[in-house]
Amino acid sequence: TTALAFSSLVTKASSFAADESDSPRPLLRPVHEDIVCRWTAAHPRHDHQLIFPLDTERLLLVWCEYYANRPSLLVRQPTSKANQASDEMPCRISAKVSTDRGRTWSDSMTLQENHWKHNVKHPNLVRLSNSEILFSYVGWDSNSQRNVFLKRSTDNGETWSEQVQISEPGWYCNNADRALRLSTGRVLIPAHGPFAEKYVGGTPYRGGGLHSFVFYSDDGFQTWKRSSDSMTAPGRGCHEPSIVELNDGRLMCFLRNTNECLYRSYSEDGGDHWSTPQPTELPSPESPSCVKRIPSTGNLLLVWNHVASKSNWPRTPLTAAISSDEGQTWTDFQDIDNRPDFDAAYPSVTFLGDEVLIACYTRPTSWARDSEVTLKVFPIAALDPS
Repeated sequence: TTALAFSSLVTKASSFAADESDSPRPLLRPVHEDIVCRWTAAHPRHDHQLIFPLDTERLLLVWCEYYANRPSLLVRQPTSKANQASDEMPCRISAKVSTDRGRTWSDSMTLQENHWKHNVKHPNLVRLSNSEILFSYVGWDSNSQRNVFLKRSTDNGETWSEQVQISEPGWYCNNADRALRLSTGRVLIPAHGPFAEKYVGGTPYRGGGLHSFVFYSDDGFQTWKRSSDSMTAPGRGCHEPSIVELNDGRLMCFLRNTNECLYRSYSEDGGDHWSTPQPTELPSPESPSCVKRIPSTGNLLLVWNHVASKSNWPRTPLTAAISSDEGQTWTDFQDIDNRPDFDAAYPSVTFLGDEVLIACYTRPTSWARDSEVTLKVFPIAALDPS
């Protein structure tokens, strides 16, 4: 299915302050930095993280914790290409708590055990009320069955309901920290898959055009629908969407692809229909972005890998930029991490008072697929001087 085009929205890519974007960027210094999920042979890979405020005192760090399931893995090194921590390696969703604004963290607990043949990952949490939280994730059973599941808590995350599957059987994927609740109350879970024309599939993904779309609910938990159309582009298509609600009620979506820049699409009806994705002037490899609105300033914050590449790499630098005009132009480009021998990607963003907590997976480029989760805390004023 070809994505629906809105003639009023499909225009030449907006100006993204290209001269500033391309000039040398300052490295933003955090007020706090820590590797919050460290590599061990027993747990060689950590990624797909989010940080969720439970209340005014507690933060919940949720992430994908991969684990060794045979003796040979317990003696391997992160640089070993043999038995590397692949996407299909066993993985559970774990959690930690901080009571000091992310400076220290508790021991870990299992938030969602792995009941699938491969793993479970891609956590998202959405608050519906002071006590009610939605928890979504993807269970990987095979290369043809990866489905989206949902639980609900009515006691602020202390206990959870039985899971329900909200996707028709098929191959789906999404990113952590990308689900959102709109001003209308609608909940969106951005997702992608290779069979978006019908949203279902029974054969393994073997490359080709990926389509992005959303699952959405207007009653918080009971019923879910999928977008009537999807977003794709030349090359490997569009995937790992990141969506923000604009002040005029439209949705703006940034998309990963293989065309050396972020693509962008809009929805005028809360995510049911989407405009044909257009290239932006923001260079990017095939890696995802994260866009959110800063509560204290009202401006938009975009975090992504600022380098043009048709492949997955390099995934450095990780850059932040600000928009004060609803995404039409971007300024205040600053690097979050610019080490040339490290990957820093898949960012999550959490605002807490006058600070922003930006977490991502990091790893030396000499490592195979192993990774850690690094957290950096910045004053919002350092990112957005307005």
